[in-house]
Amino acid sequence: MNTDRVACSSVKPTLCLFAALLIMISLAIPASAHVPLTAGGNENLSSAMHISDPGKSWAVYGTLDKDIVHYYSFDLEEGERIYLSLFKTADLLEKDFLPALLLLGPGFGGSSHLPENLKLPPQASSLKILVAESRGAFPAVYEPFGPSSFREVAELNLSAPKSARYYAVVYDNSNGKANAVGHYGLAVGYREEFGFLERITTPVRLISVYLWEGQSLAVILIPYLVAEILALLMFWRSSRKTSYFLAGSLAGFLFLASSASVLTQMVFNLTRAPFGPEVYITLAIAFLHALLGVVTIRLARGEAGLLQRVLLAVIGTIALLAGSGLIMGPILALAASLLPSRSGSIFGKPAAKTPEK
Repeated sequence: MNTDRVACSSVKPTLCLFAALLIMISLAIPASAHVPLTAGGNENLSSAMHISDPGKSWAVYGTLDKDIVHYYSFDLEEGERIYLSLFKTADLLEKDFLPALLLLGPGFGGSSHLPENLKLPPQASSLKILVAESRGAFPAVYEPFGPSSFREVAELNLSAPKSARYYAVVYDNSNGKANAVGHYGLAVGYREEFGFLERITTPVRLISVYLWEGQSLAVILIPYLVAEILALLMFWRSSRKTSYFLAGSLAGFLFLASSASVLTQMVFNLTRAPFGPEVYITLAIAFLHALLGVVTIRLARGEAGLLQRVLLAVIGTIALLAGSGLIMGPILALAASLLPSRSGSIFGKPAAKTPEK
């Protein structure tokens, strides 16, 4: 029997899947998304959360208690664009919660008066006030890249009148309604760009967004727990117990878990927001994660030649940049490309031979 021909034929389906994966990535539209941040400890003007690059697109997620005010600061040169968008969770339990937004800074002509239910510290007395107008009905919006859902509340889009430090102020404007405590988000900036570290950590940061939406941590992590159990079962039942196979299988199932997580979040958020064409973007993202998983598992179950190891290393790099597998999946795929995989070995060590009778 020609073993070289058999090995070659077993690689062809994997190469086809890998080619399909590269085509999908080349056709993918760049994600229109914010870098997620979590607010905290910014209840005074002096301790305002500082946004170092207000032109870059950030989304700060926070929880606003009654009579509490949150402050955000950023420095701008005269003429630079100021873009702020306030939104809240689409949870119907928070329908009475109404956050509001205003901007403090110099040079606002004909600035608005301070709302009656808001008191600012003495340090803000020299600053002008610009109140963002409410959007009114707050229809729920589906965001496909998280995926997530929210209701847009207010927006400010203008040029900085002077070079100075500006303050965004988020406060409760529910006018004494019961159950007015809730979750809000503040989008800052207009340049949608990700640094390398931000790109690979965003999937982990998204967990805080799902918690912000009111989901439990256990439900969020269930797809990853189930996936790893399935990977360990497949490894336990296989006769090929090598470190290459184990690491590759764990990585592949983590990529599949990312696909399952995206689909779960899509279904959850479609119970709060209307179905639209954006849903197909989410489905494409889920398919990309699934394709990464299938290709990785096929490579892990086969013989580990040089080509297979190179493909695993490439997949691990792609998965890291695509946010698949919660960082650990890409690390395992990259590790698998270097780990030993000799048939009949256990974690790279030759298995003991049974003495012939």
